[in-house]
Amino acid sequence: MNPSDIQKSFEERMNAVNELQTLVDEVDGAEFSGEQEQTFERLNDQIDGLDTKIRTGLEHLNREKESAEALEDFRSYNNLTAPAVEVAVEKTDDTEMFRQLLRGEIRGFTSGFEARDLSTSSATAGGNLVTDVLYDRVVEKFTEEGVALQAGATLLQTESGEDMLIPTVTSYTSGALVAQGGSIGESDPAFGQSTLTTYKYAAITDVSSELAEDNGVGNFNVLNFVADQGGAAVGRALSAGWSTGTGSSQPQGFVNCTKGVDAASATAITANELVDLQHSITAPYRQGAAWAMNDSTLKAVRKLTDSGTGAYVWQPGLRASHPDELLGNPVYTDTNMDSIATAKKTVVYGNFERGYFARIAGGVRVESTNADKWTTDLISVRFIVRGGGVIVDTNAMRHLLQA
Repeated sequence: MNPSDIQKSFEERMNAVNELQTLVDEVDGAEFSGEQEQTFERLNDQIDGLDTKIRTGLEHLNREKESAEALEDFRSYNNLTAPAVEVAVEKTDDTEMFRQLLRGEIRGFTSGFEARDLSTSSATAGGNLVTDVLYDRVVEKFTEEGVALQAGATLLQTESGEDMLIPTVTSYTSGALVAQGGSIGESDPAFGQSTLTTYKYAAITDVSSELAEDNGVGNFNVLNFVADQGGAAVGRALSAGWSTGTGSSQPQGFVNCTKGVDAASATAITANELVDLQHSITAPYRQGAAWAMNDSTLKAVRKLTDSGTGAYVWQPGLRASHPDELLGNPVYTDTNMDSIATAKKTVVYGNFERGYFARIAGGVRVESTNADKWTTDLISVRFIVRGGGVIVDTNAMRHLLQA
């Protein structure tokens, strides 16, 4: 029993005593009625029980106190019983690890996903350094370079890269009207399974030893530069897989979702086809849904107007951080998707959060060497990340296919 329990018991006892006193005052010396007698006995029993509970709790706390005092006395006579003092080992942050990497003091390190408090809002607060975790910088590049995470795909961050089996529902239990005394038909849900496999993506960028040694001189920061270059490189590669990967020896891209609409033309898209694509997804999935297409496709869509009102179906975002909208849902552009042409999947619409899982396994591995650049005095920095992606709900997304 902890102190808060004892405090609560004291409060309950006080309430019971006050209630008993009120009852006695109401009677004012007269005899109790049958109901009042029962209330009187109940309150007295409750007070007795709380007294026992409080007494037991206090005795328990006292025993704990005496036990702790005895243990301290015992330790004062015998240092062998004292617990080992834990020495706090300060973790070297990614900034220092990167410096050591470029100076040749270490050959590699792995940056994992975590949060830090150090601010990068100004130079004096650390803005001139790679103060945030390198892993986070690379994940930001994934978001910048591809549309999957922007549109709301679920990002799974795992420590290792073993295959993940994702259960999926391919059909649901259905109900039906049944007459009185009629038989109820059985309808069971059907389950499927998607395998989320990881693949290795890597990039190498070269840095001169002079840049590494002169880091921080003037306004140029080589740590930021190298981190951004390497992060953007692997970010572009993995993001392309999340968008258009075939699923064979590479991630399954979200463009491989079920076809929702066949466009009548190989060179154009109509407003009605976009409406049809939107309604190829059932209403529950349209809550939180988004559009994805490349920039040239978006340019064509921006010119479309409603046949009745003449109003543009595309609406620009009027506030910062609010994306453009098409038929009430946000629009995201992806350079990895195909432009309008024969038999191309040019537009994807759906609920990315429920329909697509993107995965990053482990951290970002960073390694360096100058062995192969000995004659040019360059340092090669290698970035490696493992990731994958898979469509997990075939009902959540649909694509438009050009004729």
